[in-house]
Amino acid sequence: MGVTFDTLKPDATIFAALKKCPEWWKRFKDDPSLYIEIRKDNQVNVYFEGGSLARIHYCSKHKKLQIFTHHKYLGSPASSKSNSYVECSDFIGDVYEKVIERVKTCYSQKNCANGVVSKEECGEKYIQGSLIVKSRSFHLDSEFAYIDKDCDIRIDLIKCVNGVVTFVELKKMDDGRMLHETDAVPEVVFQMNRYKFFIEKYASQLLNYYQRVYDIKKSLDLPVPSKRPKSINLTPELLIFDRWEKGTSRRKEHRQRLYEILKREGIKYYTKTEF
Repeated sequence: MGVTFDTLKPDATIFAALKKCPEWWKRFKDDPSLYIEIRKDNQVNVYFEGGSLARIHYCSKHKKLQIFTHHKYLGSPASSKSNSYVECSDFIGDVYEKVIERVKTCYSQKNCANGVVSKEECGEKYIQGSLIVKSRSFHLDSEFAYIDKDCDIRIDLIKCVNGVVTFVELKKMDDGRMLHETDAVPEVVFQMNRYKFFIEKYASQLLNYYQRVYDIKKSLDLPVPSKRPKSINLTPELLIFDRWEKGTSRRKEHRQRLYEILKREGIKYYTKTEF
């Protein structure tokens, strides 16, 4: 069965309901620490520092918007043994600050010391979330996922610069998939080549899909790039987050070997050292 991108509908009831701007939705939108993504199944996800703070969908049975949040973030029991998420649309506004604090404690900053997030200790999702909130001028989407008989895809970041949509994979410099003890081709090279195959195969569908994502976000007054998507960059990019603060000869050699392999394998990459 081929991949379909047609499930996302700009005229879905959820988007019309959100345009009525419930108080909790306005709060999500106005909080600069949060970012909001549109999903293929006509749902909306709200994230804080890489953690999913809320999943919003429209319940046709009850004819209302519903919000689902992980029970740990609400400080309550799971809704059932098989479901860790609790519907909280009637009270999310009353516990909003506590939810944010629990996301920090249980997820995004659980390894920090004395409230300080160390670059060397932070996780990939925290890095991802931090980068997104500082790149709203070109950020379009995150966590794009698709599976079919040929592809198993989950791409971290999607940006749009001058109308060109580019898929970006985020990896930490010291990720075990980035480099072997030998100069054998590391896993990240195969991953980037899989992404390239997928993008080339579905370029036209991806462009149409991200034009809809852009239009929906804009209609909801969410941050969008300055120009609507007009083309797809067929070459994915690898964003390497170099969180090493202390310089050592071993780390210097690691960087040099990694860059040489990526260049040899034709992988387009760039490095950041700050959130």
